[in-house]
Amino acid sequence: MQIYCGEYKSERMLKMGLWWLNSIRESEATRTYVRNPHELVRYLECLTRITIGEMIINASLARKASSAYLEFNRIDYPDVDPPEWNKLVTTRLENGVVKVGEKPFRYWLQSPNAPSYSENYEKHCGLETGEIDQHG
Repeated sequence: MQIYCGEYKSERMLKMGLWWLNSIRESEATRTYVRNPHELVRYLECLTRITIGEMIINASLARKASSAYLEFNRIDYPDVDPPEWNKLVTTRLENGVVKVGEKPFRYWLQSPNAPSYSENYEKHCGLETGEIDQHG
């Protein structure tokens, strides 16, 4: 993973990393067998690491800019923090397929949430209406 998705990333290396992960999933992972529950857990951990690696690489491919704030370096996109990339790349796994999206920086302080951490905390805890849970 460090070779294909390390500190300095490029589309070519990231796609090669996805190819390797897919190759591992289709070859070694399909031929593996386990003899006991302990080996089963280790096998499932390996499959999970492959999936997480795929999600990280897909998110890295989706971000088409370098960012000092995120310590993210794309050598094929050397511009650092261009305004159109002041956002976060999100990923989720949907039916075995990685879906990529985006959210603005500090989205948790935008509507429908309150614009400050203290207001959000008070709203979440019921402090603004006096609805404090005494039993909780």
